[in-house]
Amino acid sequence: MLVAQPGKRDNAGFFSTDLIYDIVDEGKEIGRLVYSKKELRGSLTLGDEAYRIERLTGARDERLYQALIRVMTGGAKPPANPYALKDAGGRALALGEQIRQGFAVGRGDDSFTFRKPSLFSRLYHLYRHGSEDSLGSVGQEKLLGRTLHMRLPAEFDPAFQVFLLALLLNLGMQALENSPS
Repeated sequence: MLVAQPGKRDNAGFFSTDLIYDIVDEGKEIGRLVYSKKELRGSLTLGDEAYRIERLTGARDERLYQALIRVMTGGAKPPANPYALKDAGGRALALGEQIRQGFAVGRGDDSFTFRKPSLFSRLYHLYRHGSEDSLGSVGQEKLLGRTLHMRLPAEFDPAFQVFLLALLLNLGMQALENSPS
């Protein structure tokens, strides 16, 4: 089981708003996720490997008021722009496209659904496309805890598991961005 714990702000700058998480596996730190709340993207380091979590293209999702204007004027819906887990060479290893309050996730030839099993659950579960059997969960297990857990089988490499965690961070930041206050 992987755990993401809030990390120290080494050289991050006093005014930096980035979220920093240490990725821990069985008590041993194996990497670090630095997530930019402003740009909805992250950089992940696992051992000697570096990854990026960002949009497939540079465009952002339309905001709620932009979608309302588009609907009122009869404009066309913008093309899908999924989140991507990219290796250091820029090759997409996994894609995640938001569908309502969940995600359609693709990795190689496999496709998954990543969503809450019920309205009251804090954890998101990963399901193979077309199946209702949960493969595992990702998210905040305790209500007031700051630690995030990734309880997925070993068939899913750590980079993919942290990618799913970043999808949840993106979902939370978009909800804050679209909130009225």
